[in-house]
Amino acid sequence: MKNQRYSLLSASRWTVILSIALATADNFAEPDLWIHMLTGQTTLRTGHIPRFDTYSYAATNMPWHNHEWLSQVALAFCYAHLGVFGLKLLKLICSSILIVALAIGISATGAAARIQRITLILSAVAISTQMQFRPQLFTFMMISVVMMALAIEAYRGRAILWPLIPMFALWANFHGGYIVGLGAIGIAAAVMFVQGWLGDAGRIAAAWRLALITLGCAAATLINPFGVGLWTGVAHSVGDPLIRQVIADWVPLSTMMLSNWRTSPNELLQYVAPMLMFAGFVAAVAMAPELGDAALVAVAIVFIGAAFYAARNVAVGVIAVAIPLARHASLALERGAELKTGAQPDDREPPAALMAFCAIALALVGGTFSNRLKTWKPMPTGALAFMQEHHLHGNILPQFEWGSWVLWHMGDAFKVYIDPRGELVYSDKQEGDYARFFYGMEGSAALLDAYPHDYVLMGVQTKGADLVRNDPRWHLLYSDQTAALFGRVATPGEGPVVGNVAGVDGKPADTYFP
Repeated sequence: MKNQRYSLLSASRWTVILSIALATADNFAEPDLWIHMLTGQTTLRTGHIPRFDTYSYAATNMPWHNHEWLSQVALAFCYAHLGVFGLKLLKLICSSILIVALAIGISATGAAARIQRITLILSAVAISTQMQFRPQLFTFMMISVVMMALAIEAYRGRAILWPLIPMFALWANFHGGYIVGLGAIGIAAAVMFVQGWLGDAGRIAAAWRLALITLGCAAATLINPFGVGLWTGVAHSVGDPLIRQVIADWVPLSTMMLSNWRTSPNELLQYVAPMLMFAGFVAAVAMAPELGDAALVAVAIVFIGAAFYAARNVAVGVIAVAIPLARHASLALERGAELKTGAQPDDREPPAALMAFCAIALALVGGTFSNRLKTWKPMPTGALAFMQEHHLHGNILPQFEWGSWVLWHMGDAFKVYIDPRGELVYSDKQEGDYARFFYGMEGSAALLDAYPHDYVLMGVQTKGADLVRNDPRWHLLYSDQTAALFGRVATPGEGPVVGNVAGVDGKPADTYFP
């Protein structure tokens, strides 16, 4: 192939910088950020990782399989010293490592310069909505390093693999996604073994090296506070049959896209770039098949399947696809050009000034350097103001994604029935009872009698809110276009307060953190 020595890092630095700006341009607080922050603060304050629940009245003192503790410490530490900007700085560091690793891996393919630039920029756009302030950020960063190492091994041979072992020791304490990295290396090793058995003797040595590294990385994951229990906890999270009913981004990608099409078509835009990459990868491999990087192609295919299995895996799929996509797209482009004209495509660098301007504009518009952070979706700010004004306290049954938000803002005033920790704390029965209640399924009313709820906080148009609204034992205390707050006891001296979408204190429904 042409451009064997072309390197994005040395020849097109502004492409790399622009890609980092694109990857960090979309900033918002995910529903589980609040519990990560609370837990990180507790760990920093006490010097101990919380092992048992103290935030919920439904799971009081139940074991807490907190495999993300190091991510939580990192988030809390950055916030404690630099506020929201500290969170954005942490994200910027992770995103920069991710993009640089992808750039190195893409350059290792020897793809045409133009293809390398387009692939890196498209990858940055495709992952931007999932690059948020949560433990998955570390998984995205580290899987890109794994793919870089596999690319160097596949395209150039004899990659330096041993640094992956200490990286996996860290990864296991940052996030349970380390299993994805082990899967990538294991798949690559298996494919290379098959290639060796089919006659490509040069692949056997590489396969054994990858197999040994896989074992070393797997052993390194045991260096964590939970030991082997970390693996069982992660296995439970992945295999939990209820997780798709409770956590939105665990639903299949096709289901998520169909739901967005019906309720919020604008949100479909976030899937345009990933779907282009997935479709482009399939087309490019079909147009220019080559067995030299069969290991990377196999990893990409499996991870595309993972993305369709659960929408939360879209970024992992994009990262896995980027490198072989560049390779095969370049091969297809060159073959097409040779068939038509015999000429090579124009690989002139775009103007550096234009790239710099775009990168700076994205950073400013996306709020990379601001100390404010927009929430994921409208939050119950009006209900929160009502609870604070009336000094409410007790046990509250919140909408799943609002649980940790209430804990963050109300402190010790409330304990919650459920929150985004999900299967890490709550039993299958508790999650199932919540799902039945929220979706108004058969037996949904049983949850109201099974626990000592003092308040219920639900989206105003949910089946759960309708259920409580029609129960004469519960009183509507507050309602606006976002949330409805119910209490077992009516607020003394007044009827229900009806707010507007801006909330009683004039704050927008999609308020800023903190």
